[in-house]
Amino acid sequence: MEYLRLIRTDYLFSPDPAIYRAHVQLFHFFPIACILQSTITTPMGKTSVKSVLNLPGKLSWILMELISPTSFFLTFYLNSPAPLATLANLPFSHKVLSILYLIHYLNRALISPLRAPAYAPAHVIVLLVGTYFNYLNGYSLSSFLLLRQGSIPQDGKWWGLRFTTGVAIWVIGFWGNIWHEDVLYEIRRRAKREHLETAEAKKEDGLGEGVERVLVPGRLVVRAENSGHVYEIPEGGLWQYCWHPHYFMEWIEWTGFLIAAGGWECAPAINFLVNEIASMTPRAFQGVEFYKRKFGRRVPRRKAVVPFLL
Repeated sequence: MEYLRLIRTDYLFSPDPAIYRAHVQLFHFFPIACILQSTITTPMGKTSVKSVLNLPGKLSWILMELISPTSFFLTFYLNSPAPLATLANLPFSHKVLSILYLIHYLNRALISPLRAPAYAPAHVIVLLVGTYFNYLNGYSLSSFLLLRQGSIPQDGKWWGLRFTTGVAIWVIGFWGNIWHEDVLYEIRRRAKREHLETAEAKKEDGLGEGVERVLVPGRLVVRAENSGHVYEIPEGGLWQYCWHPHYFMEWIEWTGFLIAAGGWECAPAINFLVNEIASMTPRAFQGVEFYKRKFGRRVPRRKAVVPFLL
């Protein structure tokens, strides 16, 4: 694998502390792009739009998300003459957080999309922006955790409690994200299992435009008249209180990671959490409008993403 070292440049995957700091500072500006995102409809997922520049949703998601662990690995490998020895000498906290990071992306980049029944097409701009976001994220966290551009404070009598608490919060958020996401997957699986695309349906007052109600006892299910796509109100868990609990639980997950990483001591973890919130919040409000368009006056009153608050 020695030839891989040839791809390192003075910028990409650089071990130079000045380059690392520049990457971290560049990541500070991503919320600006996310604010701009609130003025347009994000062309992916439930808010996907028709375009000649669309890519297959599942494939583009996998490619985009794999960039982060790939960047994480290459930043370490290309700058470590003895990778195994370097890993062995890392502090325990750095090892644990590196494992948590890789577990997250194993699920996010591979397990979750492969379990999902389908992904809506995504615009190529989503792939490009997401690719750069994930490069910065993987590079900066690898530089901090594996190349020791920073360190997690491990002195004082409270550091062990802080670290353990952060990891526990990460586990809760990780599990909650998967559980709530699976509610959406089950809606699609059930629609296919029950053949709701072709089931009997009728027009009803109070629903959104261009949809008809599928006659399913005890559930509010609608079908788009033009595409035949089936939609259902998610229920259970935090879905009772907000429209995007899987987003919220991912924020909980990375809040736990930030706590375990020392809080303000880990700038890459701060960047990741802030940028996630900044990028996902506009999508959450766009998602609320999506549900209103489909279910009209029948849509339940829930917060967009944070139960009881937002």
